[in-house]
Amino acid sequence: MLDNETLTTTADNTGPHEFPTRRACLALAVVTVAFALYVSLLPFRLQPVPLGVAWADFQVAMSSWPPSVPRANFLANVLLFVPVGFGLCGALRADRDRRLTLGTVVVVLCCSIASSLTAEFLQEFAPRRVVSMVDVVAQTVGSVIGIIAWLGAGPELIQWIRETRRRTHRDRLTRALAAYAALWAFANLAPFDITLNVDRLGQRWREGDIVLTPFGSTLPLSRVLWDAAVTTVSAVPLGGLVLVGWQRRDQRRSIPAALGIGVTALVTLEAAQVFIRSHSADITDVMCGTVGLVAGALVGVRTLDRTLGGSERKASSTGPWIALFAWCVMLAAYHWQPFDFAVNEDLIRQKLSHISLVPLAGYLSGSDLNAFNTLLAKLGLAIPFGTFLAVALGTTVRPRWLVTLLWVGLSTIVFGAMELGQFFLPGRVPDPSDVGLGVLGAGLGVWLARWLRSGYESKRQP
Repeated sequence: MLDNETLTTTADNTGPHEFPTRRACLALAVVTVAFALYVSLLPFRLQPVPLGVAWADFQVAMSSWPPSVPRANFLANVLLFVPVGFGLCGALRADRDRRLTLGTVVVVLCCSIASSLTAEFLQEFAPRRVVSMVDVVAQTVGSVIGIIAWLGAGPELIQWIRETRRRTHRDRLTRALAAYAALWAFANLAPFDITLNVDRLGQRWREGDIVLTPFGSTLPLSRVLWDAAVTTVSAVPLGGLVLVGWQRRDQRRSIPAALGIGVTALVTLEAAQVFIRSHSADITDVMCGTVGLVAGALVGVRTLDRTLGGSERKASSTGPWIALFAWCVMLAAYHWQPFDFAVNEDLIRQKLSHISLVPLAGYLSGSDLNAFNTLLAKLGLAIPFGTFLAVALGTTVRPRWLVTLLWVGLSTIVFGAMELGQFFLPGRVPDPSDVGLGVLGAGLGVWLARWLRSGYESKRQP
């Protein structure tokens, strides 16, 4: 469980179970910059341009400001470079004095701006990309936010990760649930397109984006039921977290107290969505989330509570397979609704002609922020698949290489089938990148299951 231990940083960063802070933070920044450079050149239909012409056009673009700035793309660039500022600060200041020096700030900002300018200049050779000073400013703002984030919570986050990674730690599941809760809140508030304009809020009310009547949304019934199911399922892990999280070791809350905390969090989050332009605030979400909280708390009483001192029972060998099948049904509902399958040869040929094998090239059709949210959603949906699969195989398959081979093969088949089915759905667009994201997310789920299992096994050792 999460206990209220004092968080302190240590200078020892080389122990066998210590988190390699500086290298990990540097890797975070490097991977983010590499990703920014990659997406800047999508879909890689490059053309040769004389260097002098490219430099002249680049100087003009960097010295001008467009009359209007797309808010969504600006926010996407801000969010993209938050890990850069955070990671570089961690690489330079981890396990040292918490205070930031002027030299650290200068180095971080110089690296961030240099990366932004490089990405923008390379777009001179990509005809479909637009070189803009706005992107550089937005990414610099993101880097500054990353610096502030490191100053406010960096050392504590690193220490939390170190404590969580230790094989002898007793609260791995609860800490994983806490990380899930943070990602869940982020997903429900992203893309953070906040509005405080009274007229805009009134318009949201008139357009039905703020709903106080249960199941009173104007969306199609199939969409309402799907949203209700997703909200319920996504709140189940939160029920387990509020039951045992932030408690002294070997203790848990009562179910009424846990539900009180959970419902308060749901109401607060839904109230915050009133001010998020791209989200709707619906009382139905609170109701369905409460159902998920109750289910998670009841499961926690039967499972987590036993590990706090009660007798242990033999785990069911069929339970993980049932959960895996149920999650495949969820994946099919997400990828195939409204299930209006039709065999249209012209439509299939049209979809085939627009398919690109360049990873993430198909995400260019909308705004950068929508593409970012979709990417996170695809990964998030695949992680439980990998977790359930690893748990299910763990009861019958022992060699790790065989488990790896099975999850790669099965996840490729499942997510490939999801994309294949979209050829027969008029409103859906198949994309090979989604298969790759599904396999990657499933791999993360397999790693999570192994990590939780190793912590459980270490706990049983005397």
